[in-house]
Amino acid sequence: MQKRAVSGVVFENSFIGDGWVRKATSPRLKWGGKGRTIIDKIKSINYNPELFILDENSNMSKYDIYNTITGGKREVKKYPKESLKGWSLYSEAFFKIASENAVKQISVDVYNKFVEDYYEYHKNSGLFDRVIKKMNEGIEGVQVIDTFIPMNELEFKVDIIRNSWKKYHRLSVLIKLK
Repeated sequence: MQKRAVSGVVFENSFIGDGWVRKATSPRLKWGGKGRTIIDKIKSINYNPELFILDENSNMSKYDIYNTITGGKREVKKYPKESLKGWSLYSEAFFKIASENAVKQISVDVYNKFVEDYYEYHKNSGLFDRVIKKMNEGIEGVQVIDTFIPMNELEFKVDIIRNSWKKYHRLSVLIKLK
């Protein structure tokens, strides 16, 4: 496990108590296309973003801690509240290149063009709003280093994180204070 992932778990565990338990859940997005890997699926639709369909039955919920008394769910972010005055990463990428094996299967230029095309095709389709809504259903807010922030004080958007890993783009949900 990466060092940052371990420190994140330790941070999440620091909020356990008073009914709160660590029960992390992450989105599991299912994509159309044929093949086992995301690259196989993208290739099978000939890099056409119109044909790369997100299964609406995908599990999109996201939270890190759960209150066994109240039923409340919170996302935990290792950010100070002050840093959320600007856009910060909220979730993992919709899809991503994250291994040396994947790098061998698709070039940076081809993949990044697909990410850009996918974003342009869907930015006004309502898809990103639906993903954000489903991701945050039932979440009361976000616990950061120095405070708890209710959902009504936050805003979200989907954007491209350019040159993320080995120069491959990532399409991710971002968060900031209203």
